[in-house]
Amino acid sequence: MKSVDIVECHRVLLSIAVEFDRICRKYGMPYYMIGGTMLGAVRHQGFIPWDDDMDFGVPRVWFDRLPAILSAELPPHLRVWLLNKPDVCTSNFIKIDDSRTHLSYRGLEWITGLGINIDVFPLDDGLKTPLATRLFARYILLCLRLKDLLSIDPAIRRGFKKWTARTVRFLFPVSAGRLLSHVEKCIRKHAAAASGHYVNYYGAWGLKEVVDKKHFGRPREYPFDRFRFFGPAGADAYLTRLYGNYMELPPPEKRTSHTGGQYAADEDESLFEQTVTQDQDAGAR
Repeated sequence: MKSVDIVECHRVLLSIAVEFDRICRKYGMPYYMIGGTMLGAVRHQGFIPWDDDMDFGVPRVWFDRLPAILSAELPPHLRVWLLNKPDVCTSNFIKIDDSRTHLSYRGLEWITGLGINIDVFPLDDGLKTPLATRLFARYILLCLRLKDLLSIDPAIRRGFKKWTARTVRFLFPVSAGRLLSHVEKCIRKHAAAASGHYVNYYGAWGLKEVVDKKHFGRPREYPFDRFRFFGPAGADAYLTRLYGNYMELPPPEKRTSHTGGQYAADEDESLFEQTVTQDQDAGAR
């Protein structure tokens, strides 16, 4: 394998995103750039220079159809990872990766065999009222935090983290997978199509991920590198909710990659680079 730097990582991510965008357009499926990807589109017209992933959101009614559509439409070197199985990962979103690449998370394989990838999250309807939506989101986020603690293996931890993992497992004798199943059932049971909010329960920003639907609106195209991807119509309101003064760069010490990962590609470098270039050209607008 050969090492892949952040510039090459961006090229791979773009090639995956171009395929995702192509499929969504073919099926009339709405999607949005979210989080740091949307921030990059507005502030940098592309990637945040130190970012190493891409995030997209799809309304739940379409998200549930995604696995079958992607599996049928993606080229052979791109794979769909369903992260809702306890033996794989205890989160319910989708990753699309390039099988010719390899990702190590801080020196450890996070998911065996996973390559450089983009994330696709479900955007769920909130409850009927804003107050009910926020209270319910607090409960779900608390459950997900507990799920994360239950996922910690005490055998590979030391000190306080080892003690915490053992204590949580003693107090809550339930598996992380079963708790995730409970979360999913609650989300689907209480979602109201008439809600005024979308919620990305599996996002990184907690209650800030409860966003007024009018900020998403009808997906709008934004330039990203030399392509165009869809994002929230009310980008300023959306980004302000997540980041505050989003046009201000963070201090240098906080300009770190999302995964903290290391990347590699298969040894056949010329074939790898040629295919990525062809993928990008095919998606150019």
